[in-house]
Amino acid sequence: MKKLIRDNVLRIEQYEPGMPVEVLKRELAIEGEFSNLASNENPLGPSPLAINAIKKSLENGNLYPDNRCYYLKEKIAEHLGVPSKNLGVGNGTTELIYLIGVAFLNPGETFIMSESSFIMAKIIAQIMDNKLIEVPLKEYRHDLNNILRKITSDTKIVYFDNPMNPIGTVVAQQEFSMFMEKIPEDIIVVFDEAYYEYVNSKNFPNTLRFIEEGRNVIVLRTFSKMYGLAGFRVGYCAAKEEFIDAINRVSPPFSVNRFAQIGAVAALKDKTFIERTKEMNESGKKYLYENFEKMSVFYIPSETNFVTIDVKKGTKRIFEELQRKSVIVRPLTMYGKPTFLRVTVGTPEQNRRFIEAFKQVYKD
Repeated sequence: MKKLIRDNVLRIEQYEPGMPVEVLKRELAIEGEFSNLASNENPLGPSPLAINAIKKSLENGNLYPDNRCYYLKEKIAEHLGVPSKNLGVGNGTTELIYLIGVAFLNPGETFIMSESSFIMAKIIAQIMDNKLIEVPLKEYRHDLNNILRKITSDTKIVYFDNPMNPIGTVVAQQEFSMFMEKIPEDIIVVFDEAYYEYVNSKNFPNTLRFIEEGRNVIVLRTFSKMYGLAGFRVGYCAAKEEFIDAINRVSPPFSVNRFAQIGAVAALKDKTFIERTKEMNESGKKYLYENFEKMSVFYIPSETNFVTIDVKKGTKRIFEELQRKSVIVRPLTMYGKPTFLRVTVGTPEQNRRFIEAFKQVYKD
């Protein structure tokens, strides 16, 4: 009997999202507040301007969304200073990574990424039956020179999450400029900048200029993090026009819903919300750093809205005991780091609750 499922499909390492708070509260019989610090969501919720715009549009929920996302792309183009023809919109950057794989990857080609990078990139390489090369990190950062050494004639895509998720580090402008000078021109470089709005580094690369230069580069960004629209699922990419056309050709129709588009347009205007989120995030990181230092817990300084720590032992017990204390964090076992935990920066109260609970379970 012929095989009905492709062999490589059964080898795909499935993405494991955090369990919804409602489910955990029911399973653990926990009442009261639950601090979900596992998914890097904006603890302030969605942009207020986005909420108001979505509420006003609910009566049109019977209408299909704009399949081309015309108005949203026009607003993103104004925001970035790039032509709308160089923009694509998707159901979050996770869908865009998937579409990039479908549009560009052939079975047997090579996909290169760093170890412990965002796992969706690894998954699309497995879906497309690619040869996946995961390059070890150097001091918790992308090792660009080692990545260059791994490139062969069958390499199609090199993927960078910058800032890295779940590590939180960044690579600077000069490093990527040198890298782009050396990489073969027939390779696509994907820069996943989902945490772009949180970055404080003055040397963060302007990857959009590579697109202006006509390079084979795709830049990904999202409304899920800073703008607080994770539940609406809307991300976007910038690339040369023929790349955008290829991604559009493999995209399902109406994948970005009407309310996501409307909310994203409004969120782009909400400067007050962005400033408030950044201020709270920076203050929260400082608080976490200070407490980790007092406890002699190793942490990786972060350019994102999360902090990754090494507890120097298996995380299962700590993770489960924190859950029983109404705090959820993210173990990084699936990222090859079994002693590491990722902690989203929450509100001051959520951060305090985490530290109090962590002190109790870490010393045991």
